[in-house]
Amino acid sequence: MYCTQCGFQLEDSDQYCARCGKPTRPELVRPPAARRRLTRVMAEKKLAGVCSGFAHYLDMDVTLMRVLWLALLFITGGIVGLVYICAWIIMPRDDTFSPAAA
Repeated sequence: MYCTQCGFQLEDSDQYCARCGKPTRPELVRPPAARRRLTRVMAEKKLAGVCSGFAHYLDMDVTLMRVLWLALLFITGGIVGLVYICAWIIMPRDDTFSPAAA
């Protein structure tokens, strides 16, 4: 058996090519992961949906993200508040998000 990408001779029991790393069977190939977008999740918003958007983008708990934003707000003396407002303006809305799908 030969690799279809580089032509290297393979054993019948090989799962991947030793030279280029290509899988020898289709069931070993993973579909490409869906690209995540940073959006404001309107279904779980409290103020603007910025914290819920960041939480879903980073796979975190929404409450933990809100606590982190609040802590950073006090630590930085309000600079994070400006970042929050900028994120509110820049991040697109996501009205289609359903918590059951996540």
